[in-house]
Amino acid sequence: MRTIKTDITINAPPSVVREAFFDFPSYPSWNPFLTSMAPVGPSPTPGTHLKFVAGGHAIESVIKENTPEKFNWMGTFLGEWFFAGTHHFEFQPLGDVGENGETVGCKFLQYEIFTGVGVGLFLYFIGKDTEKGFIAMNNALKERIEAGRAT
Repeated sequence: MRTIKTDITINAPPSVVREAFFDFPSYPSWNPFLTSMAPVGPSPTPGTHLKFVAGGHAIESVIKENTPEKFNWMGTFLGEWFFAGTHHFEFQPLGDVGENGETVGCKFLQYEIFTGVGVGLFLYFIGKDTEKGFIAMNNALKERIEAGRAT
């Protein structure tokens, strides 16, 4: 098992970060890593198939969890025994409570846990680019949210 993990602090409540994250139709305009995502909407249930483009590669996966605090999916290549990645997003509250009762900040975590006999080979070829993609997406999400809140 190997993990690529990134995080960023966003100056907005977790609910605002989650809302922007689930605006899948807008991804092509701002997201440099996940440039396409379907299905659309904030409430896809576990078991729902998800199709997306990440780093220029079309990928299919299955949603495993969707709660106000967490969203994750699993994708495989040649079966879980060979290569599987469970991609996690977390929306953690940070900071003081504002006038509306929500925290004023959010720690956005994005990480993927890789398993299977092919993990070493896959990560040799895609590991660095994947981590760079996570960081680029995190930064773009932060910029999108904070710029929108400033206007």
